[in-house]
Amino acid sequence: MKPLFILLLIFISFQDSSQKTLMVEKIGTLRKYYFHIGEPIKIRVSKPDTLLRGKLWGLADSMISVSGLRPFDVGLKDVHSVFKQFPFPRKAGKTLLIGSAAFFGIIVVNHLLNNEPVFTPDLFIITGAIMGSGLISLSLSQKRCRIGSTWKLKVLNISVY
Repeated sequence: MKPLFILLLIFISFQDSSQKTLMVEKIGTLRKYYFHIGEPIKIRVSKPDTLLRGKLWGLADSMISVSGLRPFDVGLKDVHSVFKQFPFPRKAGKTLLIGSAAFFGIIVVNHLLNNEPVFTPDLFIITGAIMGSGLISLSLSQKRCRIGSTWKLKVLNISVY
């Protein structure tokens, strides 16, 4: 009797649990991005024209709470754009920039040890190419989704049964 009662309690608790999710979708395509509570988010608000960066603190039917130092409530109609962050290009860009600086240092030390001219064209070509690829990768690490005619913002209430 006790295991049946415990299973019944577990089943009832699963029916009441629901999770709110923020969805940004492109109209007419299958492209959708989901943001859950506790994940980092970056949005631009149109009325005070501010850029909010922080964690998604809370979701209501028509309000979003973004927490940087303190929670900041924003209406869904006031959101001008949402930025989707892609972690791999960001990490690759940072790694390439650090690698470019390290490679620059290694080549300079090598030229000093061999009594050669320190600043040669190959130094700037090689390290500049690595740095340029890192900067391009960093610029591709986020996508701006302008809310309006092409992108729309929804709050989904996902229930677990």
